[in-house]
Amino acid sequence: MAATTAVQRRIPGVDAARGLALLGMIATHLLLLVSTDGTEPTVVGLVFAGKSSALFATLAGVGLALLTGGAGRTGAPHRGPLLGWDRRRVAVRALLLFVLGLACGSLDINVAIILAQYALLFLVALPFLHLGARTLAVWAIGWVLLSPVVASLLSAAMQSAVGSAAYVDGWRLWSNPTLIDLVSQPGLLAWDLLVSGYYPVLQWFGYVLFGLFLGRLRLDRMRVAAVVAVGGAALATAAFLVSRGLQQWPGVASALATGTGAGSRTLEAELLTGASLSTESVQHLAVWFTLATPHSGAPLDLLLTCGTSALVLGVCLLLTQVARGVLVWPLMPLIGAGTLPLTLYVGHLVALDVFETATADWPRLGLLLTYWVGCLVAGTLWRGFGWRGPLEWLVATVSGTLAGPRP
Repeated sequence: MAATTAVQRRIPGVDAARGLALLGMIATHLLLLVSTDGTEPTVVGLVFAGKSSALFATLAGVGLALLTGGAGRTGAPHRGPLLGWDRRRVAVRALLLFVLGLACGSLDINVAIILAQYALLFLVALPFLHLGARTLAVWAIGWVLLSPVVASLLSAAMQSAVGSAAYVDGWRLWSNPTLIDLVSQPGLLAWDLLVSGYYPVLQWFGYVLFGLFLGRLRLDRMRVAAVVAVGGAALATAAFLVSRGLQQWPGVASALATGTGAGSRTLEAELLTGASLSTESVQHLAVWFTLATPHSGAPLDLLLTCGTSALVLGVCLLLTQVARGVLVWPLMPLIGAGTLPLTLYVGHLVALDVFETATADWPRLGLLLTYWVGCLVAGTLWRGFGWRGPLEWLVATVSGTLAGPRP
């Protein structure tokens, strides 16, 4: 009964969006982002690259907002002792996720794992959990616009101090962080997680702030969902058009081709997908600020992916609110997958490692469909029986126990 009640209190549209984020991340792990000659972006590269992981981080902020009071159901963020209890729970969850992320880093897979950075994003969010929508909007705008500037200044300072090649090659792990890194090179690990890695917490915290803002809105109202979707589409379109316009200026495209090492032949595909595009060497240059390229961490990249995240969330909210009752059943597999994202995310990482040899000769599209169907079937079963995912249950139980009795 308790498990069923917990499931009923969830917002189906948020879970559906989280399910899409999970499926999109799996797609980028299994399929090519550009054609084999590197000159054309693939559908997966255009639709999912950078956008799925940004949606995942944004929904982390939405989840934190709902966990700490939301807006549409309880009216206001938690305060006083209840807020303190929330923060203790979130801190313990972050610690568990961090250890789990470092453990997953030891898997023999060619996938950039987000869990360790995800955990740090939770920790950085602790001072912001009491804020309302308007204040969070200001923080989110400021962070998205200014954190890339800070990252660029840090990159310039480091490249000036140690040399460009030495910084690019030596001040990033170039692999998933592991428990061994925590012991043997904690300084490099910290710099990689916060500044120079694939998911730099410095810039990616903007997604969490944006998600916290969205989670403080009345997401249970169709008008709000529609505004979120339309506003997200407008923001993403504007960021993309501004980026393309800036890159038409004389010398910008050639500077990007030279600075990133992409070359003029493959530059267009890599700018659209971020595939194999190394932006570290141009991060301290003005041309970096013209990028809306996935995982570049530039302001226009953050704005574009905030927009696509809001668009997907808004559409999912609208669909689940329109298709109430029996009509929502076609969306149940996706909603269900979104209720156990940690279990499915870690599960697919382990499966990629364990079954790599057995599936080496499979068509990649067939392998992707197998993973997708597995996630959707698991989501349907868990949602139908009102269960929590194994890892979700473990994290919630441990964090709730260590946080103490609820005030």
